[in-house]
Amino acid sequence: MQSIECTILRGGTSKGIYIERDLLPPPGAERDRVIFDIFGTPDVRQIDGLGGADKLTSKLGVMGAATRQDCHIDYLFGQVGTKLATLDWTSNCGNLSAGAALYAVHKGYVSSREREAKIAIHQVNTGRRLRATVPMENGAPAFQGDFSIGGVPGTGPRIDLDFGDFGGGAMNKGILPTGNIIDRFDVPGVGKIEATVVDAANLCVFIRARDIGLNPQTGVEELQADAALVNRIEIIRARIAQDIGFVTENVEHEMNTRLNPMMFVVAPPETYKALNGKTVEETDHDILSRSCTRWQFSKTYPGTGSIGTAVACGLSGSIANEMFRGKAVLGQEYRVRVGHPAGRLEVRARLQADGNALPTLESAIIGRTARVIMDGRVYLKA
Repeated sequence: MQSIECTILRGGTSKGIYIERDLLPPPGAERDRVIFDIFGTPDVRQIDGLGGADKLTSKLGVMGAATRQDCHIDYLFGQVGTKLATLDWTSNCGNLSAGAALYAVHKGYVSSREREAKIAIHQVNTGRRLRATVPMENGAPAFQGDFSIGGVPGTGPRIDLDFGDFGGGAMNKGILPTGNIIDRFDVPGVGKIEATVVDAANLCVFIRARDIGLNPQTGVEELQADAALVNRIEIIRARIAQDIGFVTENVEHEMNTRLNPMMFVVAPPETYKALNGKTVEETDHDILSRSCTRWQFSKTYPGTGSIGTAVACGLSGSIANEMFRGKAVLGQEYRVRVGHPAGRLEVRARLQADGNALPTLESAIIGRTARVIMDGRVYLKA
Protein backbone atom coordinates (compact mmCIF):
# COMPACT_ATOMS: atom_id res chain seq x y z
CA MET A 1 0.00 0.00 0.00
CA GLN A 2 1.15 3.52 -0.74
CA SER A 3 1.75 5.65 2.33
CA ILE A 4 2.82 9.20 3.16
CA GLU A 5 4.68 10.52 6.19
CA CYS A 6 2.71 13.06 8.17
CA THR A 7 2.51 14.82 11.51
CA ILE A 8 -0.66 15.58 13.44
CA LEU A 9 -0.52 18.74 15.52
CA ARG A 10 -2.99 20.74 17.50
CA GLY A 11 -2.56 24.40 16.76
CA GLY A 12 -4.59 26.70 18.98
CA THR A 13 -8.20 25.49 18.94
CA SER A 14 -7.77 23.56 15.69
CA LYS A 15 -6.09 20.32 14.75
CA GLY A 16 -4.38 19.60 11.47
CA ILE A 17 -2.40 17.12 9.43
CA TYR A 18 0.97 18.52 8.33
CA ILE A 19 2.71 17.02 5.30
CA GLU A 20 5.92 17.92 3.52
CA ARG A 21 5.26 19.55 0.16
CA ASP A 22 7.57 17.17 -1.74
CA LEU A 23 5.63 14.12 -0.54
CA LEU A 24 2.44 15.23 -2.28
CA PRO A 25 1.66 15.40 -6.00
CA PRO A 26 2.00 18.80 -7.67
CA PRO A 27 -0.92 21.22 -7.24
CA GLY A 28 -4.00 20.02 -9.09
CA ALA A 29 -6.72 17.39 -9.11
CA GLU A 30 -4.42 14.48 -8.17
CA ARG A 31 -3.10 16.30 -5.09
CA ASP A 32 -6.64 17.10 -4.00
CA ARG A 33 -7.68 13.47 -4.51
CA VAL A 34 -4.84 12.24 -2.29
CA ILE A 35 -5.78 14.76 0.40
CA PHE A 36 -9.44 13.70 0.31
CA ASP A 37 -8.23 10.10 0.69
CA ILE A 38 -6.12 11.03 3.72
CA PHE A 39 -8.97 12.86 5.43
CA GLY A 40 -11.82 10.52 4.47
CA THR A 41 -13.69 13.19 2.52
CA PRO A 42 -16.49 13.33 1.43
CA ASP A 43 -18.21 11.91 4.49
CA VAL A 44 -19.77 13.82 7.35
CA ARG A 45 -17.99 11.50 9.82
CA GLN A 46 -14.76 11.14 7.81
CA ILE A 47 -14.82 7.60 9.18
CA ASP A 48 -12.38 6.25 6.59
CA GLY A 49 -9.61 8.80 7.13
CA LEU A 50 -7.80 11.01 9.61
CA GLY A 51 -10.26 13.90 9.47
CA GLY A 52 -12.00 14.91 12.69
CA ALA A 53 -15.55 15.34 11.28
CA ASP A 54 -15.55 19.05 12.12
CA LYS A 55 -14.29 22.12 10.29
CA LEU A 56 -11.89 22.80 13.19
CA THR A 57 -10.25 19.40 12.81
CA SER A 58 -10.34 18.92 9.03
CA LYS A 59 -7.35 21.10 8.18
CA LEU A 60 -4.08 20.64 6.35
CA GLY A 61 -0.67 22.27 6.49
CA VAL A 62 1.59 21.71 3.49
CA MET A 63 5.11 22.48 4.65
CA GLY A 64 8.44 22.88 2.92
CA ALA A 65 11.70 24.77 2.53
CA ALA A 66 11.12 28.51 2.32
CA THR A 67 10.65 30.01 -1.13
CA ARG A 68 11.18 33.52 0.31
CA GLN A 69 14.68 34.54 1.35
CA ASP A 70 13.38 36.36 4.44
CA CYS A 71 11.56 33.28 5.82
CA HIS A 72 12.54 29.97 7.38
CA ILE A 73 9.69 27.77 6.13
CA ASP A 74 6.73 27.68 3.75
CA TYR A 75 3.24 26.99 5.13
CA LEU A 76 0.32 26.43 2.75
CA PHE A 77 -3.08 26.00 4.41
CA GLY A 78 -5.90 23.84 3.07
CA GLN A 79 -9.40 23.74 4.56
CA VAL A 80 -10.73 20.28 3.75
CA GLY A 81 -14.47 19.72 3.47
CA THR A 82 -16.24 16.99 5.38
CA LYS A 83 -19.65 16.27 3.86
CA LEU A 84 -18.65 17.88 0.57
CA ALA A 85 -15.48 17.21 -1.44
CA THR A 86 -14.21 20.79 -1.21
CA LEU A 87 -10.71 22.11 -0.61
CA ASP A 88 -10.09 25.80 -0.01
CA TRP A 89 -6.54 26.90 -0.87
CA THR A 90 -7.37 30.63 -0.79
CA SER A 91 -7.54 31.33 2.96
CA ASN A 92 -5.37 31.00 6.05
CA CYS A 93 -5.92 29.51 9.50
CA GLY A 94 -4.48 31.47 12.40
CA ASN A 95 -4.76 28.59 14.84
CA LEU A 96 -3.00 26.16 12.51
CA SER A 97 -0.33 28.84 12.06
CA ALA A 98 0.70 28.12 15.66
CA GLY A 99 1.12 24.49 14.64
CA ALA A 100 3.20 25.60 11.66
CA ALA A 101 5.52 27.52 14.00
CA LEU A 102 5.93 24.49 16.25
CA TYR A 103 6.42 22.24 13.21
CA ALA A 104 9.30 24.45 12.03
CA VAL A 105 11.22 23.73 15.23
CA HIS A 106 10.04 20.13 15.62
CA LYS A 107 11.29 19.24 12.14
CA GLY A 108 14.55 21.18 12.36
CA TYR A 109 13.83 24.03 9.96
CA VAL A 110 14.79 26.35 12.82
CA SER A 111 17.11 25.59 15.74
CA SER A 112 17.93 27.65 18.78
CA ARG A 113 19.75 27.20 22.09
CA GLU A 114 18.06 30.34 23.39
CA ARG A 115 14.90 30.45 25.49
CA GLU A 116 12.89 31.38 22.41
CA ALA A 117 13.08 30.57 18.72
CA LYS A 118 12.17 33.42 16.37
CA ILE A 119 10.55 32.06 13.21
CA ALA A 120 9.55 33.78 9.99
CA ILE A 121 6.86 31.80 8.17
CA HIS A 122 5.98 32.32 4.53
CA GLN A 123 2.18 31.99 4.55
CA VAL A 124 1.89 30.79 0.98
CA ASN A 125 -1.87 31.30 0.51
CA THR A 126 -1.51 35.05 1.07
CA GLY A 127 2.15 35.56 0.19
CA ARG A 128 2.61 37.33 3.55
CA ARG A 129 5.19 36.81 6.29
CA LEU A 130 4.09 35.64 9.71
CA ARG A 131 6.41 36.21 12.66
CA ALA A 132 6.28 33.60 15.43
CA THR A 133 7.99 33.06 18.77
CA VAL A 134 8.23 29.51 20.13
CA PRO A 135 9.47 28.80 23.68
CA MET A 136 12.50 26.48 23.79
CA GLU A 137 14.13 24.30 26.41
CA ASN A 138 17.56 22.68 25.95
CA GLY A 139 17.42 23.16 22.20
CA ALA A 140 13.98 21.59 21.79
CA PRO A 141 10.46 23.04 21.84
CA ALA A 142 9.21 23.47 25.40
CA PHE A 143 6.28 21.17 26.15
CA GLN A 144 5.13 22.53 29.50
CA GLY A 145 3.79 25.99 30.27
CA ASP A 146 1.12 27.89 32.15
CA PHE A 147 -0.71 29.59 29.25
CA SER A 148 -4.31 28.57 28.62
CA ILE A 149 -6.69 29.31 25.74
CA GLY A 150 -10.46 28.99 25.64
CA GLY A 151 -11.49 25.74 23.96
CA VAL A 152 -8.40 23.69 24.87
CA PRO A 153 -8.10 21.79 28.18
CA GLY A 154 -5.04 22.42 30.32
CA THR A 155 -2.11 24.72 29.69
CA GLY A 156 1.02 24.88 27.56
CA PRO A 157 3.87 27.14 26.43
CA ARG A 158 2.67 30.37 24.84
CA ILE A 159 3.44 30.74 21.14
CA ASP A 160 3.15 34.33 19.93
CA LEU A 161 2.01 35.02 16.36
CA ASP A 162 2.32 38.50 14.85
CA PHE A 163 0.07 39.11 11.84
CA GLY A 164 1.29 42.65 11.28
CA ASP A 165 2.06 41.88 7.61
CA PHE A 166 -1.45 40.61 6.87
CA GLY A 167 -3.36 43.86 6.33
CA GLY A 168 -5.20 43.61 3.01
CA GLY A 169 -4.06 40.05 2.38
CA ALA A 170 -7.30 38.79 0.81
CA MET A 171 -8.13 41.60 -1.64
CA ASN A 172 -4.95 43.72 -1.67
CA LYS A 173 -6.94 46.90 -1.01
CA GLY A 174 -5.83 47.61 2.55
CA ILE A 175 -7.67 46.80 5.76
CA LEU A 176 -10.82 48.55 4.53
CA PRO A 177 -11.28 47.11 1.03
CA THR A 178 -14.49 49.06 0.36
CA GLY A 179 -12.94 52.31 1.61
CA ASN A 180 -15.77 52.69 4.15
CA ILE A 181 -16.06 52.09 7.88
CA ILE A 182 -19.68 50.91 7.39
CA ASP A 183 -21.36 49.77 4.18
CA ARG A 184 -25.06 49.16 3.58
CA PHE A 185 -26.17 46.14 1.59
CA ASP A 186 -29.60 45.29 0.19
CA VAL A 187 -29.94 41.56 0.83
CA PRO A 188 -32.78 39.71 -0.94
CA GLY A 189 -35.14 38.14 1.57
CA VAL A 190 -33.44 39.91 4.46
CA GLY A 191 -33.55 43.63 3.72
CA LYS A 192 -30.97 46.34 4.25
CA ILE A 193 -28.03 45.30 6.42
CA GLU A 194 -25.15 47.40 7.70
CA ALA A 195 -21.74 45.75 7.86
CA THR A 196 -18.09 46.56 8.40
CA VAL A 197 -15.74 44.74 6.04
CA VAL A 198 -12.16 44.33 7.26
CA ASP A 199 -9.33 42.62 5.39
CA ALA A 200 -6.79 41.54 8.01
CA ALA A 201 -5.43 37.97 8.19
CA ASN A 202 -8.64 36.92 6.37
CA LEU A 203 -11.61 38.80 4.93
CA CYS A 204 -13.91 39.51 7.89
CA VAL A 205 -17.46 40.90 7.90
CA PHE A 206 -19.04 42.27 11.07
CA ILE A 207 -22.78 42.64 11.56
CA ARG A 208 -24.86 43.43 14.66
CA ALA A 209 -26.48 40.55 16.51
CA ARG A 210 -29.67 42.55 16.98
CA ASP A 211 -29.92 43.25 13.24
CA ILE A 212 -30.36 39.57 12.40
CA GLY A 213 -32.26 38.45 15.50
CA LEU A 214 -29.40 36.60 17.19
CA ASN A 215 -29.56 36.38 20.99
CA PRO A 216 -25.94 36.35 22.27
CA GLN A 217 -27.03 34.23 25.24
CA THR A 218 -28.03 31.38 22.96
CA GLY A 219 -25.59 28.46 22.98
CA VAL A 220 -23.65 27.80 19.79
CA GLU A 221 -25.21 24.35 19.31
CA GLU A 222 -28.68 25.88 19.53
CA LEU A 223 -27.63 28.59 17.10
CA GLN A 224 -26.43 25.92 14.68
CA ALA A 225 -29.77 24.14 14.95
CA ASP A 226 -31.61 27.32 13.90
CA ALA A 227 -31.66 26.64 10.16
CA ALA A 228 -33.42 29.92 9.37
CA LEU A 229 -30.74 31.93 11.19
CA VAL A 230 -27.86 30.05 9.54
CA ASN A 231 -29.49 30.50 6.14
CA ARG A 232 -29.98 34.23 6.79
CA ILE A 233 -26.30 34.69 7.66
CA GLU A 234 -25.20 32.74 4.60
CA ILE A 235 -27.42 34.79 2.29
CA ILE A 236 -25.91 37.98 3.76
CA ARG A 237 -22.41 36.55 3.34
CA ALA A 238 -22.98 35.70 -0.34
CA ARG A 239 -24.52 39.10 -1.12
CA ILE A 240 -21.66 41.02 0.50
CA ALA A 241 -19.06 38.84 -1.25
CA GLN A 242 -20.66 39.69 -4.60
CA ASP A 243 -21.27 43.37 -3.92
CA ILE A 244 -17.66 44.06 -2.93
CA GLY A 245 -16.33 42.11 -5.92
CA PHE A 246 -14.72 39.32 -3.92
CA VAL A 247 -16.73 36.66 -5.76
CA THR A 248 -18.02 37.27 -9.28
CA GLU A 249 -18.63 33.81 -10.76
CA ASN A 250 -19.96 30.43 -9.56
CA VAL A 251 -21.21 32.11 -6.40
CA GLU A 252 -22.84 29.06 -4.83
CA HIS A 253 -19.76 26.88 -5.39
CA GLU A 254 -17.37 29.56 -4.14
CA MET A 255 -19.42 30.19 -0.99
CA ASN A 256 -19.49 26.45 -0.23
CA THR A 257 -15.73 26.14 -0.78
CA ARG A 258 -14.12 29.34 0.52
CA LEU A 259 -13.76 30.23 4.16
CA ASN A 260 -13.70 33.89 3.13
CA PRO A 261 -15.50 36.06 3.77
CA MET A 262 -15.84 35.11 7.43
CA MET A 263 -18.98 36.38 9.17
CA PHE A 264 -18.89 37.73 12.74
CA VAL A 265 -22.07 38.57 14.61
CA VAL A 266 -21.15 40.96 17.42
CA ALA A 267 -22.73 42.41 20.55
CA PRO A 268 -21.57 44.27 23.67
CA PRO A 269 -20.04 42.19 26.49
CA GLU A 270 -22.42 40.29 28.75
CA THR A 271 -22.13 37.35 31.11
CA TYR A 272 -22.76 33.97 29.41
CA LYS A 273 -22.02 30.26 29.69
CA ALA A 274 -19.21 28.82 27.57
CA LEU A 275 -19.38 25.37 25.96
CA ASN A 276 -17.55 23.81 28.90
CA GLY A 277 -20.19 25.15 31.29
CA LYS A 278 -17.94 27.80 32.80
CA THR A 279 -19.19 31.35 33.16
CA VAL A 280 -17.57 34.09 31.10
CA GLU A 281 -18.14 37.30 33.00
CA GLU A 282 -19.09 40.54 31.32
CA THR A 283 -15.99 42.15 32.83
CA ASP A 284 -13.70 39.47 31.36
CA HIS A 285 -14.16 40.46 27.71
CA ASP A 286 -14.49 43.61 25.63
CA ILE A 287 -16.73 42.36 22.81
CA LEU A 288 -18.96 39.33 22.40
CA SER A 289 -18.74 37.63 19.01
CA ARG A 290 -20.00 34.55 17.19
CA SER A 291 -18.35 33.32 13.99
CA CYS A 292 -20.32 31.64 11.19
CA THR A 293 -18.94 30.66 7.78
CA ARG A 294 -20.03 28.10 5.17
CA TRP A 295 -23.24 27.28 7.06
CA GLN A 296 -21.43 26.49 10.32
CA PHE A 297 -21.05 28.37 13.57
CA SER A 298 -17.60 27.96 15.10
CA LYS A 299 -17.45 26.26 18.48
CA THR A 300 -14.42 28.43 19.32
CA TYR A 301 -13.03 31.43 17.41
CA PRO A 302 -10.84 31.63 14.31
CA GLY A 303 -7.32 32.86 15.03
CA THR A 304 -7.37 34.98 11.89
CA GLY A 305 -10.84 36.16 12.87
CA SER A 306 -9.46 37.42 16.16
CA ILE A 307 -6.99 39.56 14.19
CA GLY A 308 -9.78 40.97 12.05
CA THR A 309 -11.88 41.56 15.16
CA ALA A 310 -9.09 43.46 16.89
CA VAL A 311 -8.55 45.61 13.80
CA ALA A 312 -12.29 46.31 13.48
CA CYS A 313 -12.51 47.27 17.16
CA GLY A 314 -9.73 49.81 16.60
CA LEU A 315 -11.57 51.54 13.74
CA SER A 316 -13.67 54.35 15.20
CA GLY A 317 -17.28 54.15 14.02
CA SER A 318 -17.15 50.53 12.85
CA ILE A 319 -19.82 48.06 13.91
CA ALA A 320 -17.29 46.15 16.04
CA ASN A 321 -16.12 49.43 17.57
CA GLU A 322 -19.75 50.20 18.56
CA MET A 323 -19.76 47.04 20.69
CA PHE A 324 -16.17 47.34 21.94
CA ARG A 325 -15.85 48.26 25.61
CA GLY A 326 -12.09 48.80 25.55
CA LYS A 327 -9.99 51.72 24.34
CA ALA A 328 -8.08 51.96 21.08
CA VAL A 329 -5.92 54.89 19.96
CA LEU A 330 -4.30 55.08 16.53
CA GLY A 331 -0.54 54.71 16.78
CA GLN A 332 -0.70 53.05 20.19
CA GLU A 333 -0.91 49.38 21.11
CA TYR A 334 -4.30 48.34 22.47
CA ARG A 335 -5.83 45.04 23.51
CA VAL A 336 -9.09 43.36 22.58
CA ARG A 337 -10.55 40.52 24.65
CA VAL A 338 -13.07 38.56 22.59
CA GLY A 339 -15.79 36.53 24.27
CA HIS A 340 -16.54 33.47 22.13
CA PRO A 341 -18.39 30.14 22.58
CA ALA A 342 -15.43 28.37 24.20
CA GLY A 343 -14.25 31.23 26.45
CA ARG A 344 -12.19 34.27 25.57
CA LEU A 345 -9.01 35.23 23.78
CA GLU A 346 -6.89 38.36 23.71
CA VAL A 347 -5.17 40.20 20.85
CA ARG A 348 -2.71 43.07 21.09
CA ALA A 349 -2.86 45.34 18.05
CA ARG A 350 -1.53 48.62 16.71
CA LEU A 351 -3.00 50.62 13.82
CA GLN A 352 -1.21 53.49 12.16
CA ALA A 353 -2.66 56.42 10.20
CA ASP A 354 -0.76 59.06 8.28
CA GLY A 355 -2.74 62.23 7.68
CA ASN A 356 -6.05 61.58 5.95
CA ALA A 357 -5.02 58.15 4.69
CA LEU A 358 -6.94 55.07 5.79
CA PRO A 359 -5.35 53.28 8.77
CA THR A 360 -2.86 50.49 8.18
CA LEU A 361 -2.07 47.45 10.29
CA GLU A 362 1.28 47.67 12.07
CA SER A 363 1.08 44.69 14.44
CA ALA A 364 -1.47 42.18 15.70
CA ILE A 365 -0.26 39.59 18.19
CA ILE A 366 -2.20 36.61 19.46
CA GLY A 367 -0.99 34.00 21.95
CA ARG A 368 -1.69 30.35 21.17
CA THR A 369 -0.52 26.96 22.35
CA ALA A 370 0.31 23.97 20.15
CA ARG A 371 1.21 20.33 20.64
CA VAL A 372 2.73 17.61 18.48
CA ILE A 373 0.34 14.67 18.71
CA MET A 374 1.79 12.15 16.28
CA ASP A 375 4.50 11.49 13.73
CA GLY A 376 3.75 8.57 11.45
CA ARG A 377 2.46 7.35 8.10
CA VAL A 378 -1.00 7.52 6.59
CA TYR A 379 -1.97 4.80 4.13
CA LEU A 380 -3.85 5.61 0.94
CA LYS A 381 -6.63 3.63 -0.68
CA ALA A 382 -5.00 3.58 -4.09
